[in-house]
Amino acid sequence: MKNYRKVKRGLKAPEIQMGEITLRQAIPVEGLEQISPFILLHHFDLTKGPGEHDFHVPPHPHRGFSPITFMFEGSVQHTDSLGNDRVIGDNEVQWINAARGIIHAEKADKEFVEKGGRFQGIQLWINTPKAHKMDEPSYQPITKNEIVLIEKEGVEFRLVSGTYEDKKGPAHSDVITAMMRMKSSSTFSLNFPATYNVAIYILEGQMGINDTGMAGTFDLLSFENQEGEIFLRTLKDSKLLVMAGEPINEPLVTYGPFVMTSQTEIMEAMRDYRENKMGFLY
Repeated sequence: MKNYRKVKRGLKAPEIQMGEITLRQAIPVEGLEQISPFILLHHFDLTKGPGEHDFHVPPHPHRGFSPITFMFEGSVQHTDSLGNDRVIGDNEVQWINAARGIIHAEKADKEFVEKGGRFQGIQLWINTPKAHKMDEPSYQPITKNEIVLIEKEGVEFRLVSGTYEDKKGPAHSDVITAMMRMKSSSTFSLNFPATYNVAIYILEGQMGINDTGMAGTFDLLSFENQEGEIFLRTLKDSKLLVMAGEPINEPLVTYGPFVMTSQTEIMEAMRDYRENKMGFLY
């Protein structure tokens, strides 16, 4: 009999409204503040015709964590106070380490807007340990050719960050994140250190988990901290985001786009933003 890592909790991500955009928020939800180091997960999925896409997030600051965008479909343009101006597309990632402060903006790419189509992806916030919250900020666009692709029949496992099966993802982080696509009736086993917090978010699809569990579209699953594999068996074509990492055992204090360890640090972040110490983006 196989030793499986048991499901600790499963939930269906509720809809929320952000301006004119409806999306799914899997973290945080009532009764679940975080799955450390993962502190926020937004799933967006918009399909519009040529010239109709209006996805646009105006300039805003961040401090103390990494806001990551995983694009499964479509393309997004990023600009920031460090001078970056880049576009990422299908199966690509933009990895921001906000550190002591960055201002950025996002919108649907001009060429994509002109042709229309599906705009689907995840924004994931990964907390940064206190010792590194005031490091220099950075931006890393990660193309599909840079992402480490692990393939087996019917499965594409794209390792974005961290080390898995002796392979190292291109993002500058030890936390494991991977974008997965699985064809119907395919299988895959996940193995992580027992000390890691592990979570899976299903963008779409339906699958069996271990021997008896079931999960589908918009489900977030977190797992017990124990030895054992996580066995996935798809009943429909599926897309997943896999997350695993050592928990950060520090206080979590948040206020909008700032993630720190004390209220004093939050007040300092607000002050620094007002005093333009996080740079400029017009």
